[in-house]
Amino acid sequence: MTVLLVLFAGLMALVAIQMWRLASRTVSLCQEEPSFEAADPAMRSGLPHTPRRIGILAVVGLCTGVLSGLFGVGGGFVIVPALVLMGGMAIHRAVATSLVVITLVSASGVTSYLAAGRPLALILTGLFVLGGTGGMGLSTQLSRKLSGPRLQKGFAVALVAVAAFIITQNL
Repeated sequence: MTVLLVLFAGLMALVAIQMWRLASRTVSLCQEEPSFEAADPAMRSGLPHTPRRIGILAVVGLCTGVLSGLFGVGGGFVIVPALVLMGGMAIHRAVATSLVVITLVSASGVTSYLAAGRPLALILTGLFVLGGTGGMGLSTQLSRKLSGPRLQKGFAVALVAVAAFIITQNL
């Protein structure tokens, strides 16, 4: 398990480098998404939805599910980079999309956990939900003040910090 977590942390660091590079490129690569009124709904994510891209995103989604199921990690730290790097989605929309995905995956995981007859620590869970909801509200206000490339670079720094934490905890 330690080897897998360290490898995952290494992957996170590589993804962070790619996200930083993408945010540092020309404005045309980091521009905000087209408006919701875009004529072609497939282009609203920034890239066309070709069969190859759909396949790649499905595989990335599967890997995210496996990581979440095995380690309880993944979530936004896997989904957001996948949506930005593989899906061509702007960072603000990728964050919002990942929150929806995380909600659905979490609900599924909790349901499976409870269906298996395992008890849930309700007080601890409630405290995390309360803190997470408050933090999300504050960060939403902050993200509105940040440009896409700046938010993306901040996310890359957070990825490196989490990767470093995972490595120090497991070595």
